[in-house]
Amino acid sequence: MDKNSVTQRICERLAAGILPRAIPPLTTEAGRRTSPTGHMNADTAIGVARCAACDDLGAQVAYRFPDGRVLRFHGRCHRIWEEECQRGPRSGDTSRQPS
Repeated sequence: MDKNSVTQRICERLAAGILPRAIPPLTTEAGRRTSPTGHMNADTAIGVARCAACDDLGAQVAYRFPDGRVLRFHGRCHRIWEEECQRGPRSGDTSRQPS
């Protein structure tokens, strides 16, 4: 799947609320080192898991959210998702920003 197709699919899924629009930020607490509220790591389901962005097999990273949700992405699809999250909603996007 080419980059434009993946970007379009990600934008549709962001607008529908299927993909979260916010990447968990780094947080700090007094006396503690900075730690992520979400975790991105190599996934043991490589070759078996479907990508949350393009639906193809072979997702290479798993993004675990504090609420227990796991999103799996190909490396390229993950980068596009991050870019679209940083870009913000496009005109006509009615999805809500998380609080």
